[in-house]
Amino acid sequence: MPRQHAGKVDWKSVDGAFDKPRRLHLQQDKNHLYRCPVNGCEHPGFSSCRGCRKHVYEKHAWYKYFDQKPIVISNTVEEKGNVITSKARHTIPCCSTENDLCRSLSVWLQSTAGGGKSEKQSQISVTRALKFITFCCSETGEDELNATSSLEIIDYFLGSSKLLTGFLDYLQGTWKMGNSGQLGYITSISELLDFRKFNSPSGAVLQNFSVTEVYIKRAKKCLSKVMRSHWTTDLDIETLESRRSWASLAELQTVIPFHIPRYKIILDECKNKSPVVSATNLTFATRFLAVFMFFKVKGCRPMTYLHLTVSMFESAKRNKGMVDQTTFKTAKKYGFDSLYFDEISLDVVDNYVRYVRPFLQPRCDYLLVNRNGIQFQKLTEILSILVFQAIGKYVHPTRYRQIIETESVQILNVEEQKLVSEDQKHSSNVARVHYQKLRSRDVAIKGRTCMEKLRGLHGAEMDTCVEQLKQEHCSEHESKSDNETTPIPQTTTEKVSAEKRKPLRFTKEEDQFIERGIKRFGARWCTILRHPEYNFQPGREARTLRLRAIQQKLI
Repeated sequence: MPRQHAGKVDWKSVDGAFDKPRRLHLQQDKNHLYRCPVNGCEHPGFSSCRGCRKHVYEKHAWYKYFDQKPIVISNTVEEKGNVITSKARHTIPCCSTENDLCRSLSVWLQSTAGGGKSEKQSQISVTRALKFITFCCSETGEDELNATSSLEIIDYFLGSSKLLTGFLDYLQGTWKMGNSGQLGYITSISELLDFRKFNSPSGAVLQNFSVTEVYIKRAKKCLSKVMRSHWTTDLDIETLESRRSWASLAELQTVIPFHIPRYKIILDECKNKSPVVSATNLTFATRFLAVFMFFKVKGCRPMTYLHLTVSMFESAKRNKGMVDQTTFKTAKKYGFDSLYFDEISLDVVDNYVRYVRPFLQPRCDYLLVNRNGIQFQKLTEILSILVFQAIGKYVHPTRYRQIIETESVQILNVEEQKLVSEDQKHSSNVARVHYQKLRSRDVAIKGRTCMEKLRGLHGAEMDTCVEQLKQEHCSEHESKSDNETTPIPQTTTEKVSAEKRKPLRFTKEEDQFIERGIKRFGARWCTILRHPEYNFQPGREARTLRLRAIQQKLI
């Protein structure tokens, strides 16, 4: 019998399944549409290969392992022409929020005394606090329904330091949660604690709460200390460069020129009102414009462009290119986030609004919209995608702002650096670590100079003795090297390590193989690599073929 989950069938374990899942090789028809390969499917077709592939995997999951859909008898799987699959959510279990405690806590958090949170923020805090209650119920054997309806049980959970420390260990050990995530849960528990204190519990309960507050403060202090220690390693520029998560500003300036040819073609099609403009090209145009504004207008937080509307942009034409926003992530600190569009930026964005955006059939006033005509939200992801396609590095908006702030120290003075940081609404921990390292090196060199002054004549005599010792060691080493005429053979591990250190450069023949393979098989890199007609060097991978094709502008 195949393994079955709620609403899901493991088709791989069904009798008669293929040893390996089927690979879909989709081709466009005469109408530039991708058809579903399953016989009998009545879908009219997809404008993108990705949409068709997603349709097959969700609606016809059996097709990966069978030519014909097998009959699976199960009481737990609903059959309505297709197998209904449900995505598993890897989240911490939580109590129901439909009770008086949750409603009153949410209202209190939104009040002035509770912190003036928004409705969404209050719901997040309530959910986190209830996850702590769920954990306590599982540890003590209490029923969740009784726990949320009994304030005495809630006060007992909040007053137990053992349950609090156990919950933090549970987050770190079982759920592998980071330090910042644990801090969020501690803050929510602290807010629930303040809410109960607001309702005037008994003196004994307040005494237990005071002990819990001590542990909460210690936990916050410990987690903050660990986060600061990780900054010196995780946010070090050398570490980021080793993970290809860092680039110079000069490299990032090549991203827009790399994508401009494709955007020009799409813009011309839209200007000529071509009857067939693929949805993929329209999505790329939106991505290109967002990345253009990050690099040309301001490298700010994604929320700035997320809530930029067409009416705001039209007002910029009348206000000498200036737009003032009040809806962005750090609005409470800065109040306004002003964007300045120069003449080039105004022209590029205006062309997008006039020619490309109408093809997306927008249903809102936001400047950037997706294929459904609603607000485009994945701005962080699209910057990473387009940058990787151009230079092969992983740079997201936060990393881009860190690069700007770090490199500004080499060109700008102190006042100009502060202006750049405030304009981006950003304070970079990466820059702080980098500045601390530079200052530490500068102090080490200057400190060495000062120590030389303190040592005086006795230090000079010591240096003379050390110099003699060095000369004697060098003369002994030279005599040994003269006597030893036979070279020392390299071990196998040394040879292998030396070979690994040599860069595996592409030859002209390999570039020709890649070009032929793309024309013949498309972007199927494994097929190109393993084809007997193409002789690639040993150690070559499919990933490197794709990066080489991007570098040579073959795709």
